[in-house]
Amino acid sequence: MTAIPVPPTQAAPNMMPDYKVRLLLSPEAVLDPKKELMDTVRSALKISPTVSNMNVQFLDTSPKDLFDADWSVRIRKTEGQDDLELTYKKRYTIKDGDIDAALIAAKNDGFNAENSKYESQVEWG
Repeated sequence: MTAIPVPPTQAAPNMMPDYKVRLLLSPEAVLDPKKELMDTVRSALKISPTVSNMNVQFLDTSPKDLFDADWSVRIRKTEGQDDLELTYKKRYTIKDGDIDAALIAAKNDGFNAENSKYESQVEWG
């Protein structure tokens, strides 16, 4: 009996991240005396003058087991919305700018492009 060759299985591709840039700004440089964003900052960054209040609660154990395992779990409630939002993030360190290595590590943990339940994001601050 002749064995039928089985084609090698294709590995799932890495996720394709979007990018978020965080700016650490000095409050003295961007806030007016009423602790509101200066008009020049609002205009330069195209920020809406409206404000939304949001309550956020992070979930973890007292010794921060989730945080130490690079997980972030939170519940958010935005003013004017009825529903609560539960989000969880798994963070991967990007060493020496090697984003692909972090995406491969995520893929090895099951976070790959074939799973549409998750999004990939690179946060740069």
